[in-house]
Amino acid sequence: MSTLLPLLPDDPERLGEYTLLGRLGGGGMGTVFLARTAGGRLAAVKTIRSDLRDQPGYRQRLMLEAEAARALGPEHTAAFLGADTDTARPWLATAYLIGPSLTEAVAAGGPLPEPVVRGLGSALAAALAALHRAGLVHRDVKPSNVLITAQGPRLIDFGLAQAPGSPRLTEAGGLAGTPAYMSPEQARGGPPGPEGDVFALAAVLVFASTGHGPYDARGRQSTLELLRHGADPDLTGLPDGLRGTLTACLSPEPGDRPAPGRLGEEWGPFDPGEFADLLPQALLADLSRRIGDVATVAPAPLRAPAPRRVLSRRALIAGAAAGALTVSGGASALWATGNLPGSGSGSGSGSGSGGRTAAPGPGRSSRPPGTPPAPLWSVPSPFSAAAVVASDEVLIHTSDVLRGISTADGRILWESQTAKVDVAVAGDKLVGFVFDDDGNASAGYLDPRTGRLAADAANPAVLGDLTHTTQLLAADAECLYFKAYFRSGDRQQQEQAWLLSYELGGRKLRWRTRIEGAVLDSLGSLMMSSIISGGRLICSDPARVFAVDLRDGRVLWACRVRTDQEAASPNQSGGINPPVASDRHVFDFEERITAVDLVTGAVAWKLEPEGTKLLSAPVCVNGAVYVADGALQAFDESTGKKVWSHDPGAYVSMLAAPAPFRGELYAAVGGAGQAVVAVDVAARRVAWTLAAGAVNMPDGPTMIVQRGNRLYPQTVDRLAAVPLD
Repeated sequence: MSTLLPLLPDDPERLGEYTLLGRLGGGGMGTVFLARTAGGRLAAVKTIRSDLRDQPGYRQRLMLEAEAARALGPEHTAAFLGADTDTARPWLATAYLIGPSLTEAVAAGGPLPEPVVRGLGSALAAALAALHRAGLVHRDVKPSNVLITAQGPRLIDFGLAQAPGSPRLTEAGGLAGTPAYMSPEQARGGPPGPEGDVFALAAVLVFASTGHGPYDARGRQSTLELLRHGADPDLTGLPDGLRGTLTACLSPEPGDRPAPGRLGEEWGPFDPGEFADLLPQALLADLSRRIGDVATVAPAPLRAPAPRRVLSRRALIAGAAAGALTVSGGASALWATGNLPGSGSGSGSGSGSGGRTAAPGPGRSSRPPGTPPAPLWSVPSPFSAAAVVASDEVLIHTSDVLRGISTADGRILWESQTAKVDVAVAGDKLVGFVFDDDGNASAGYLDPRTGRLAADAANPAVLGDLTHTTQLLAADAECLYFKAYFRSGDRQQQEQAWLLSYELGGRKLRWRTRIEGAVLDSLGSLMMSSIISGGRLICSDPARVFAVDLRDGRVLWACRVRTDQEAASPNQSGGINPPVASDRHVFDFEERITAVDLVTGAVAWKLEPEGTKLLSAPVCVNGAVYVADGALQAFDESTGKKVWSHDPGAYVSMLAAPAPFRGELYAAVGGAGQAVVAVDVAARRVAWTLAAGAVNMPDGPTMIVQRGNRLYPQTVDRLAAVPLD
């Protein structure tokens, strides 16, 4: 992700409907800003340099770039949002794409495997074919203008785009393009044509496959000299399976190069799911990190701490996924408020179902067998990488502000402008931990109708003089539990972390425990997430899982589950996945799943992903541990051995944590026109499938939450409600 730089004094605050947040970068033509719409959508807004605005051709160039974005559409490039080329400060707005450039991807993880390069070539050839059909040529296809995004490769930056035969938009004698990826005819100053884009595409694929370009400077010969004199390309390290096709594309004669359509026929149509399956682990981790970081790319008045999960491969391509995208601290606290399947009542732990008794089998329904429920509503929502926190009355949605959304019809009930809010569900009630603009902390019940703390909420006099780094970890029907830091004149004391228990009924601190032996992340911070099970607060930090007695704060045991190197890995830098618990085990989840005995803290077994697959957060039901890794896998809770697996015909990206368990597990899926699959656990078969179109989520949901008799599928910009009765 590009570093966001502050706006300069001469920069505008708004362009059109877009509020500018910072500078993403600039080039020879102008500046690119990160911006946000009134609805919360992030955008990249490009402007022309002030000294170029009145020069002939530059407004036309921006118009051509807008035309190119429209012609390609979001399948091939950043979606066109709007433009105004007639204003005093002309601008172009497109969707903000998250992902490394091909240059960054190769620098970080080395050359890409041949199958990935073929998929990359297929996607880019399709983009060029669409561009050429619109009568345009790109003229600057190069690795830095190719992004590997959550939806697949995207071709960007059409600042040099031109219609063949149109007047030149560069100065006389000037060359448009980047020499290392320029065609011989361009290097000689000839007119641009579609064949030049094909040459550049081949050069890009050589770079992707080998780490070097075919015409990098050699000794005293510059790149332009090599191109102008027809030198042979340097294909050292290029796999034989790519050599023939790319050699033809690099022919010095434009007429000898195959058209993009022929390349698509040779490499086959681009398959997002297959491409995701083939991505190297380093690139996948980078994508996961960037998507997790999007919530902090721009200042926002509200944001709960964000534990990170690694993105599943096809969920990445579907648009960034639940177990994947960072789940807010408040969202993780949702699962901490009650017992997960199989955990029993548990002393001191609240019920995630509000005390309801779960039926032993599938929920009763008047629907014919195999018929999916009809969604209650589906509404657009501001961009958010966090799953909603669900109570019976309201859904808490976190984006640029905190919003309360009606569970009945999806209406926004209220918006909060408080500086910082962590939200959870305690029993049947909504609770919050709030810092106001003056840095004062308070905590207690939240009114679901207004989002405001109750009048008797705890204040600094009760909680202590807490710093803004304090985090609400979990909640049950009796208490809130915090990772806390206190203000102090002693710097060492300021950096000391504590666990606090605040009693909701008595409005007092029940206990506080110093956190000893904590392992800090690579940035020197203590990241932590927690759940409640069996009378214990179960905490995960970058290297450990440990259990704390809810009654008095005593640490009962601590178990090391990651090495120092793993604890400092990029996946740990943005947050910790909340553990999962049954009445027998705690399941730590970070790439692998580690089952830890709930009573003794001893490791029972570990589950490693198979091959290149990634494991989703586990769900434990009736002695079995269920995991999504494309299919639905079931493992014996005692031994960790696989019991059965089920492939519903679409990619299973994650499972909803049952609250309560109704005999069925609900999985978010992508592909084959599906959105949700309900699996009958006892029968080991699909009970029903909900179509993607029914919830207006073409690629399927990326997050999914269950609360009582409702299921809430969610993407980064849409939310729906599905009844389960």
